[in-house]
Amino acid sequence: MTEKIKVALIGFGGMGHFHASCYKNQKNAELVALCDIDKSQFEKLEAEINVGSSGKADLSKVGKYLSYEELIQKADFDMLDICLPCHLHAEYAIRALKDGYHVLCEKPMARTPALADRMIRAARENNRLLMIAQCLRFGPAFNFLKDAYNTKKYGSLLRLDMRRNGSLPTQKWYRDPARSGGALLDLHLHDTDFINYMLGVPDAVITFGVVRDTGGIDDLITNYIYKNGPRVSSEGSWCRTSWYCSIVAVFRKATVELLGNTVKVARPDQPVEEIKLEKDTDYYYNEIAYFADCIRKNKLPEQCLPESTRDSIRIAAAEERSARAGGRKVFLKK
Repeated sequence: MTEKIKVALIGFGGMGHFHASCYKNQKNAELVALCDIDKSQFEKLEAEINVGSSGKADLSKVGKYLSYEELIQKADFDMLDICLPCHLHAEYAIRALKDGYHVLCEKPMARTPALADRMIRAARENNRLLMIAQCLRFGPAFNFLKDAYNTKKYGSLLRLDMRRNGSLPTQKWYRDPARSGGALLDLHLHDTDFINYMLGVPDAVITFGVVRDTGGIDDLITNYIYKNGPRVSSEGSWCRTSWYCSIVAVFRKATVELLGNTVKVARPDQPVEEIKLEKDTDYYYNEIAYFADCIRKNKLPEQCLPESTRDSIRIAAAEERSARAGGRKVFLKK
């Protein structure tokens, strides 16, 4: 395949705007169509999301449609980029896969592991590629950390602490846990997925969390239990005054801290080493480029297989069961 992958994007809210802005410089993919039930969304070239401005998208040559049915009837495309609210992810991914389109779907993969399994089955049965946009897997700093773990560059990993906290989103659907999954599934899942990506499925989880604004688990801390493994914890919240994110990994020979696309390495009795990564730094741009390349080469997205992101949903479901049971240890089958 020599031509660019033609992409239609459905769900043109904040994250949809963010994805759209990532297509203008893609080498192997072009945005050809947008779909949203609210036509006023097409009038905005950018939007504000929790990490700031989405960036501007060029929509001058992009078709605009008000329903999925109209989109597939009138638009010519190869891949559907799903940026809908999360309770709609499984429904539209399965529809698109059955209709013959490859699917890139925003996280979380689905509201339940069972729905995630249905998405995987639809991809297999229709010989289409499916990937979930777990963006941390495509961040240079995060992959620096994963490589340090795999190679034991700084010795064995002893402790990993991840924190991702912010305020409650303003959109109404986030405030319905049946639709959003609360902070646990919408926000905290980023770190749960990266822990799964780097270390695999834990033996068990213990989560202490509170129900406050949405009826979901909106403020929590989880311990991920790995037999004979590192001590791992992650904190997530929608109950804070401002955005705060930190990642600290304590290895046998050094401590590694991630700050944006900068890595700091502290060794005993040595000056702190600051490593600025020169690679592409836009996680969202990277994940779209990677999946488009997979489609062009007709190869599975090994960096972000749907079976792996389904396991992240399994872990998150166990965290919620633990939190709602007051911090009971919940075991996970491998």
